[in-house]
Amino acid sequence: MPRSSPSPGDLAHRPLDYPLAPVGGPRLLVDDRAHVLRPRRPRTLDALLRAHGAAPLARRTPVLAIGSNAAGEVLAHKLSRSGVSAVVPLLTGVVRNLAVGHTAYVARGGYVPAAPVHRTGARTRVVLQLLDDDQLAAVDATEPGYDRVELAARHYPLVVAGGFRPTWFHVYAARDGALVLPGRAPRLLRQSEVLASLRAAGVPHTDHEDPADVAAGLTSSAERRDAVRAHLARHGLARPHRLRARPATRLRWTEALRPAAGPARWRR
Repeated sequence: MPRSSPSPGDLAHRPLDYPLAPVGGPRLLVDDRAHVLRPRRPRTLDALLRAHGAAPLARRTPVLAIGSNAAGEVLAHKLSRSGVSAVVPLLTGVVRNLAVGHTAYVARGGYVPAAPVHRTGARTRVVLQLLDDDQLAAVDATEPGYDRVELAARHYPLVVAGGFRPTWFHVYAARDGALVLPGRAPRLLRQSEVLASLRAAGVPHTDHEDPADVAAGLTSSAERRDAVRAHLARHGLARPHRLRARPATRLRWTEALRPAAGPARWRR
């Protein structure tokens, strides 16, 4: 039998394309298609979800998508591979005081993933996913190097399509911290640029001129990936993300839209 073609969202087959393009506006992901969404009111969203037999907003958690998770085809691949529903509202917007850089390690797919970092005054375009419990568990399983944490709008003001301003939301924070590249502020780079910067910094297993060969070598060897991680930590090329976050709670979209009920205990 002929082999099926790799999923467009399977970055293990195209590491240099990481993170793919985020959705270009509010969308309703339905399997492998992203339909234009006009989320003026919660009832509008709920009606659409009901029409697709999907969980309502009251059973969904708002998660800020960083890196490839903001690409519809990547999210569709993750959910379909786990055998769960791939009906997800994706709301585009802007968050303040949060920037996106890279993690201080290499993923199994041979690319250096994205990571959120605190940066006062930053304004970053983002995608907010509204995930049901099964979808949330499926995405959690694909983020072994991250902790899902909770951010408050009083530290990270967020406005998304439809004029929604959630007071709380989740994001995946890199356990090994963010990559510090000499002379560069944290920002999301093309993989060829990241690998070239690692090579210039003398990071082991990144010394080949062809980034495709570097990515292939890192994909094929856990020992090489571990060596890169250790070198970054040992030579000061990793730093804490400094997010003002707390451990993720059981948060629902309908709860997140309510005004904050008072001060919470936050930690850096």
